[in-house]
Amino acid sequence: MKLFPNLDKRHYLLLAGWVLINVLQAVFTNLHADEAYYWMYSLNLDWGFFDHPPMTALLVFLGDSLMHNEFGVRLLVLVLSTLTMSMIMNELNEQKDMLFLVVFILSFPLVHSHIAGFLAIPDSPLVFFTLLFYLLYKRFVEKPTLQLSVLMAFVAAAMIYSKYHAFLALGFVVLSNLKLLKNKYFWLTIGITLILLLPHVLWQVANEYPSLKYHLYSRSKPVRFWTVHNNLTSQLLVAGPITGLIVFYSLFKFRSGGDLFRRMMIFSILGFYIFFFIMSFKNRIEAHYTTVITPLLMFATYPVISSTPNLKKWFKRIAIPVVVLLFAVRFYLAADFLPNYGETKISFYKHHEWTSEVKRMAGGKAVASFNNFDIPGTYLFYSGDPAVHLAMPGYRFCQYDMWDEERAVEGDSVFVIIPERMDNKNLIQLKNGKKYRLLLIPEFQSLKHLEVAYNDVHVSNDSMKMTITLTNNAEHAVQFLHPSSPQIGITHSKAVELTATPLLEITGMQSLEQGKQVSFAYSFPLNLIDRKQPVLIFTQTIDRNRGEMAALRISDYTSD
Repeated sequence: MKLFPNLDKRHYLLLAGWVLINVLQAVFTNLHADEAYYWMYSLNLDWGFFDHPPMTALLVFLGDSLMHNEFGVRLLVLVLSTLTMSMIMNELNEQKDMLFLVVFILSFPLVHSHIAGFLAIPDSPLVFFTLLFYLLYKRFVEKPTLQLSVLMAFVAAAMIYSKYHAFLALGFVVLSNLKLLKNKYFWLTIGITLILLLPHVLWQVANEYPSLKYHLYSRSKPVRFWTVHNNLTSQLLVAGPITGLIVFYSLFKFRSGGDLFRRMMIFSILGFYIFFFIMSFKNRIEAHYTTVITPLLMFATYPVISSTPNLKKWFKRIAIPVVVLLFAVRFYLAADFLPNYGETKISFYKHHEWTSEVKRMAGGKAVASFNNFDIPGTYLFYSGDPAVHLAMPGYRFCQYDMWDEERAVEGDSVFVIIPERMDNKNLIQLKNGKKYRLLLIPEFQSLKHLEVAYNDVHVSNDSMKMTITLTNNAEHAVQFLHPSSPQIGITHSKAVELTATPLLEITGMQSLEQGKQVSFAYSFPLNLIDRKQPVLIFTQTIDRNRGEMAALRISDYTSD
C-alpha cells in the first residue's frame, strides 16, 4: 500500500526541491529567538515546561544530539514538515496543473515557517500530528476499527504534547459529530490518550499548574479593541496576502454535502476563527494560533478555486509575486551579510558576532540579561557560555523562573545587559543592532527563595493595609544590608513599579536567616492603582531583579 497514493514522480520532484530549500535555509539561518528558548528546553528534558508541552524539546534534543548546529536543532522538524507537505499535496490530489498546486500552497505565508517550513517551533509538530489525526478521522468515520482507534489515540496524545491548541482541534472534531460519543472505539481512543498524557498531567500537578495559570489567567487583559482588529487583519494575511480574499470567498462556497469529514472541516475552520475572535477582546492573538486549520482551509478552497477559471486566473496572477516575495524574505533572513533594515530580521541577525562581543566585554565574569527570555539560549548556543535570565516584576514569567538559575551566580560578580526598552540611558549598540545598557553587579544576591505572603488585609482611609510575611526558603541567609538593597513593592498592569521600600528600612533587620520569617505592616494608597486590576506584591533588588511575588485582588476587599 502506497503511503501517498495520489503522488507520482512529479510531486516527489517538487517535494525534493522543497526539502532542498528548507535544508539550505536551516543551515544558513541563525536560530530564531524562540528556537533558542526551546533549545534550552532540550537541555533540561522534562514532561512539561512553563509555556508549552515537551514535544518540541524532544525533537530538538534528538536532532541536536546528532549534530550541534542550526541544522541539527531543526532536523526532525524538517522531517515532519516534509511529511506535512506530502499529506497536503496528496489530499489536494492535483494531477494536471503542478504550477498552480505549488503556487496555491506556497501563497500561505505560514507554510514557509510554521506549517511545512524550517523553524523548530511547537506549531510544526502540532500541524503534522493534527493533520494526521484529521486524515485518520476521515477513515475512522467510514469504518471504525480497533487499530484505527489505538493509532488515533497515539496521534491525539502527540498533538497535545506538541501544543495545547490541540484541545481545540479535538473538541471541534467531536462537536462536528456528537455520535462519536456513542462509539466504543472512540471511547477507547479517549482512554488511551488520557493514559498517555498522565506523565504530563502529573508534572502539571507537581509544579502547581504553571501552564494552565499562564495561558488562562496571566495573559488575560482588559477589553482592548485594537487586538480584535489586529486578529482580523492577521488572519486575512496568513490566508495569503491579497489572495486571502479569494480564499475566504471560496470558503463560503464550500458545503459538507452530508459528508462527516467535510462537516468536521467546516466546524474546525469556523470554530478556530470564532474562538480566537472572542479571545481577541481580552488577549493579543498571534497570527499563527490558527495554524492547524490552514491545511483544512486549503482542502476546502482548492477545488473551488482550481475549478473556477476566473478565480484560478486571478489567484495565480496575484499569488506568484507574493510567493516570490516570501522566498526573497527567506533569503534575506539567512543573509547575515545584508543589513538589518528596520530590525526586520533582528531575531535571526548576527548571533555569532554579538555573543562574541558580549563575551569579550564580560571578561570572564558571569553574564546575565534582563527581560529577554531568548537571550540565555542564544548566548549559550553561540558563545558556549551560560547566561542567567533576570527579570523585573512587570516582565512575563517563563521557564527560567522554574529553573532557578540565579543560584549558580550567587555572590559572584555579574555582567548584565539591559535592553533599551527597560532603560534608555548610556546605551551601547551591539553588532546585531540592538541597544543595551551595561551593568556590573559586584556581589549578586538572588531573592528567588524569599517567599512573600500577606494577611489581615483591609481598607482604611483610601489605603490598602495588610501584614506581609517573608519566609527565607534559601539555603543561606538573605542579607538586607547588602549592595543589592532588597526591597518590597507593588506593581500592576498600568506601571512597571508603583512603589518600593528597602527591607532594611521596613523590617529594621540586617538579614533574615535560613528558615526564618519576618512580618511587618505594609500599606499603599489606592489612588495609585486601577482597582479592577490585580496588584502584585514583590521583592526586588535595587537593580530591579525580581524575587518572589504574590497577587492581590483589590476588588475582594472593596465594595466598588
